[in-house]
Formats: sequence, structure tokens, C-alpha cells
Amino acid sequence: MKPWDAKGKALLLVSHVTRLRYAEPVVEAQSQVRKTPVDTGLQRVVTHKLEVDPVANVRGHLDYFGSHVHHFNVLEPHDALEIRAESVVETSDAVCCGPSQPDDARPWQQRLAEFLHPSPLVPPLDEYASVPNPVVPGLEEDAFLDALKELGAVFQSRFRYDPEATDVHSSPAVLFEAGGGVCQDLAHAMLGVLRLAGVACRYVSGYVYDPVDDDEGEHVQGSAASHAWVQAWHPGMGWVGIDPTNDKLVDWQYVRVAAGRDYSDVQPLRGVFVGPREQELDVEVSVRRIG
Repeated sequence: MKPWDAKGKALLLVSHVTRLRYAEPVVEAQSQVRKTPVDTGLQRVVTHKLEVDPVANVRGHLDYFGSHVHHFNVLEPHDALEIRAESVVETSDAVCCGPSQPDDARPWQQRLAEFLHPSPLVPPLDEYASVPNPVVPGLEEDAFLDALKELGAVFQSRFRYDPEATDVHSSPAVLFEAGGGVCQDLAHAMLGVLRLAGVACRYVSGYVYDPVDDDEGEHVQGSAASHAWVQAWHPGMGWVGIDPTNDKLVDWQYVRVAAGRDYSDVQPLRGVFVGPREQELDVEVSVRRIG
């Protein structure tokens, strides 16, 4: 059976709530949100809603990478902002979409050039070469999947999951120095390793379901917040997801929201406002299986 032939489906209910509290009322707040899953060959969005408090006129568009972006302004004074997103997504147990015919006739090395080179948060680092990497261009399908699994195992054995070791602004260099980090750090480092080998790859953000929540399956890290993983390109299979945090190929447990060169292209919330800098951020993420 081909790796894009799904044997089963699942329905996942995702809730993502972000609350910002300001030290004093702010005005002219402009926000950009990426919390809406996309339809792909591996998932189908059944329902989605996005609510903002204070109430605002929310508009949306697809960004350059095909991710849903919602944007809104809150112009009256306010001391708190809440953004609540809820989605029901049908996922597949396949690990890729299979070969596709691109509209762009150029060789994939040209079409995917931006995913082959350093990016703002994946700078050139000598440390990438220290990671044993069996993933190289030209591998057959099964060998490519096996190599991705092997690379995932290398990352899990070398780096620990440690929320205290890094912050959202950390370079992959901090991960190598500290020996630990979170999903964002592991994904950035894996992107650097794969790009060094000439493998086109991109950063993916979304959510992951933890079967332990329903007393079945093995525990996965990252279900309590937005999650990040890597997609590597194979000409015969398309994009194949690998989660370095949990050492597994991306399957039905994952819901994709956005993709880009690195985290700077997929931030769940980005914005500016007029007012005092001090603020408190609270995020709640829940992923449940409902079918």
C-alpha cells in the first residue's frame, strides 16, 4: 500500500483561545491571526469559527504560502483582547498526499528554492553538520520515509523537550548549546539539517492530538499549545511531515494550520497597538477526538 493511501479517518475538535491583558487601556490595536486549518489532501475542515472580543470586523485572505490569515482592528480603548477559534477537522492516517502535477513546469529545485536556503529564523550554522542525517535527495519512497524516521530518532535521542531552555526568539544555536528546547526549536534545527543536505523542507504549525487524553495510545508532547513540525519534499510523494519533538511521521493526529520557511511566516498572533508595553498573555489549546 502506498503511503498516501489512507486506511481510516478521524474527526478532531480543536479549540484555541488567546487572551491578552494590558496594564492600561490601549487603542488602535491591529492584529493578524493564523488559527484556521486549511483543506489539504490529508485533512478536510468541516466547521470553523473565529470570535473576537471586543467585537471587531474580521476579514481574511490566503497568504503567499496558502495559509488562512484573519485580520482586524480594535479602535476603541480596551484593556483586554480575546481571540477564540474552534474547528472540526477530518484527518487521514496517511502520511503524504502522493504525487501531483504542479502548475509550474520548472524543476522542483527552482520551484521550491525558498525552502532550500537559510531563512530569517533558520540561519546558517556549523552545528547542523554535527547531526547524522540519512535524508538526501534522490531516495526512493520507502527509503525516504525510513530516513526521515531515522532522523527523527536522532533528534529525540540528542535533544530533550525542555520549555525552560529557550524562548520564542531563540536561534537554533541555543538548542545545540542547551541540549533542549520546544517544538519550535527542534523544527528549526531539523530544517537547517535538511537544507544543508539539499532537501527542500518547510516549517508547519498546527495542533496535535494526544491519545492519552482518552486513555489510549502513547503520549505526545505539544498538545497543550500550538505545535510545530517539519515537512520534507519528495518528488514522488509530495510533502511528508516529520515531528522531531515526538519522533514520528505526521499522521491523523495532526491538524495543519499554516506553513512557511520558519516560525516568522506562521505566527498564530501578530499585531501592534498604541498604549503601554506591559501585557499578560494566556493561551489555551484543546484537541479532542470526536469521531
